[in-house]
Amino acid sequence: MLSSLFVTLPCQNEYGMKQITIMAALVMACMTGCTSDKKAAQEEVKQMFQLESVDENSGLQRMQVSRIRQEIACKGKKFQLAVERTPDDKLPHVKSDMGLFVDNSIQVKITRDNGTTLFDKAFTKNDFAAYLPEKYLKRSVLEGLVFDDVRSAEKKEIVLAASVSYPMTDLYIPFILVVSQDGRLSISKDEDMGEMTFLKDNEE
Repeated sequence: MLSSLFVTLPCQNEYGMKQITIMAALVMACMTGCTSDKKAAQEEVKQMFQLESVDENSGLQRMQVSRIRQEIACKGKKFQLAVERTPDDKLPHVKSDMGLFVDNSIQVKITRDNGTTLFDKAFTKNDFAAYLPEKYLKRSVLEGLVFDDVRSAEKKEIVLAASVSYPMTDLYIPFILVVSQDGRLSISKDEDMGEMTFLKDNEE
């Protein structure tokens, strides 16, 4: 299995020494002349990193469309949460050490129990730009957004967790999104996850 052959190696880039997942098995498979092994390795990598497709000519990679529908509760009230992540061709492509990627937009809609809309917004990574170094912003994608039931219970507000990540690695910056009972949004970086180390702006 490909996943059993993955290794984690230190990689020096503009964000400092980070543990980045290296697709060793895929590299080995591509170095061999066996087409079936290569295709199997590529398929498993696509599944692991939620890739929908890789353009054979440009190498442009896009993540899968993801749709989540769930009932959530806050302060004794029930809501319907809909989250849809879509590769967005209107956004600038993201070039990183792992290749060329289509960035994502994520549509979030929260509906009250009576059918009225509490919150409805399409997010891109630029909604988090105030918290991201410019170099990271250019080379990252908006990866995911989910309901945080633990923090929602603690804060007695609807809390969502979002991540802006360096594609196909374990390097990401987490965020906390709080939607108040009247639909107002506040965004903050999740400080509980620790602080990332970035190189100075004049370092390449």
